Amino acid sequence: MNKTTYRANEVVSCADEDEDGALLYNPDRDETVLLNPTGRSIWALLAAPRTLDDIAGHITATYPSVTREQATQDADKFIQSLLPDFVLSEGEAGDGR
Repeated sequence: MNKTTYRANEVVSCADEDEDGALLYNPDRDETVLLNPTGRSIWALLAAPRTLDDIAGHITATYPSVTREQATQDADKFIQSLLPDFVLSEGEAGDGR
């Protein structure tokens, strides 16, 4: 099982857009990303290092009709879309590094 953890890049700012989600801005890249409300809730989780399993668990807890398999796929797609400029990966969790 992959124990890579992910966390929000600390240089990225997040501006809430009411019920529509949020806008992320990376000043180092001068890039923005618009998040829907689900993406915004996942972004909040990424204040601390999280695994894909942690994120999938959040999705299934928030949306009980979503299967764990679908939640894991969605979490992976979300993270991959934000790597490496908005989300940073931190290698294997618990490997002492």
